[in-house]
Amino acid sequence: MPDSTPVWAWLPGATEPVRAAALSSDGRRYRFQYDPAYLAQAVGTPALDPVELRLKPAVLTTQELPGVLLDAKPAGYGQDRLNAQLHDRYQRDLTELELLEAGPADGVSAIEVCHDIDRKLRWSPPSIEGLQHELERLEEGAPGSRAMRRANGDAATSAGGERPKATFAHQGRLWLVKMQDRGDRQGMPAMEYAAMTLAAQADIDAAPVRLQTVGPHQALMVERFDRAGNPGTPQRSLFASAHTVLQLPPAAVRGHALRSYPILADRMRIWGRNADPSMLMRQLQQLWKRMAFNALVGNVDDHPRNHGLLFVDGAWQLAPAFDITPIWRPPQEHGASHMPVLAMATGADGSAGVEPQRLIAASGHFGMAAEEAAQYLLETSEMIVDRWEATLRQALAPLADRRPPAYADAVVNDTRAAFALSYSIVDSPALLAQAVQALHAPGKADGGGSDADRLPGRKCRQCITAHRRPANPHRPVPRTAPHRSPTAA
Repeated sequence: MPDSTPVWAWLPGATEPVRAAALSSDGRRYRFQYDPAYLAQAVGTPALDPVELRLKPAVLTTQELPGVLLDAKPAGYGQDRLNAQLHDRYQRDLTELELLEAGPADGVSAIEVCHDIDRKLRWSPPSIEGLQHELERLEEGAPGSRAMRRANGDAATSAGGERPKATFAHQGRLWLVKMQDRGDRQGMPAMEYAAMTLAAQADIDAAPVRLQTVGPHQALMVERFDRAGNPGTPQRSLFASAHTVLQLPPAAVRGHALRSYPILADRMRIWGRNADPSMLMRQLQQLWKRMAFNALVGNVDDHPRNHGLLFVDGAWQLAPAFDITPIWRPPQEHGASHMPVLAMATGADGSAGVEPQRLIAASGHFGMAAEEAAQYLLETSEMIVDRWEATLRQALAPLADRRPPAYADAVVNDTRAAFALSYSIVDSPALLAQAVQALHAPGKADGGGSDADRLPGRKCRQCITAHRRPANPHRPVPRTAPHRSPTAA
């Protein structure tokens, strides 16, 4: 292909890339073609995308940049930084191919699209100690994101997302660091840290997180799950966002028919067709738990670019969960729902509602029994209600001497409403057994009914309240409008 740009890929376990393909564009269409040497490698060489970019010698022509390459492209904050830095040279915003060429080698996945691969390989992550130094000398009142830019040499990033972030090295590992930016809600790093900590306690395979506090500033550190080994010359793993797996157009917004957890489960069955069947089943059940957990903590920023698949041990599987933050607030409009609405559909009808009946009714599509789903909702809600405030206050505690006295209370009270669904389930657990019973009623697809009112570990529907933990008189009541009774999906 004339005027083509090399596409480089890191094979599993490798610390240097090989030339995998070539990409060109005439401004209207993209042309992608695998390199013959890549196709001729030993059995087991992975396709960069097993659906859109299968291992074939033919030229693939597409209207849009192939999804896994779009995932590797600087976007949001990183794209804005590159456009600003290179404006004098180009006098315009960069094209997608120019962004791929110009971005540093800290993007997600094991792919780089560039002519100068040596420049990419020379990239070295700054240290967390450098960030701490810049935070200590930061001007009073300035946002912590300014110190992060200085510690990063004012460089851009190829990591996606709208909030300021950069990759740093710490204790032999790579971490994506996010900081409070001007205009953010108070306590965002601590809020995300608390939610990710709760996720790990709720059987969610979540990326490890740490919270660093320097003076009045906090930095959330998320371990890079697509990198391993020496931070300077890491092994890299292929990644595909759920946006790519769902084959969504780049500008697809909330409400698009394919922005759906059930459809993502279907696509996982295709992408994971080479995986062990029992592992794939666990992955599908894990996806349902993530959908449910997002609802229980009010993480309504669960859009398709905040989910993804990782190529591990020769198979595509769910990447560790990331970007979970309890940000939902009750809308002020009259008649609006008093429960969160997720960014992806939770059922086949395209609705993103989170009523317990909907979540339980959807569980079978993910290979999960309704009784097991109800049990997860109950136990996880109880855990969240018991622990979220203490976890968040503990995360905020290092700021006590550097922030106003009411700072922690303000953050906690601003976050409380996000857990509305968890409080509702704990206060009315019989709704779960009723949902299971409705699924097993005569005429339902899954039939039966003899065990309709049973949940694992519970004797009967009437016993579900009796088996709850004793009420905690110190548990705060959520400051939301009165909850509506959920309706059947």
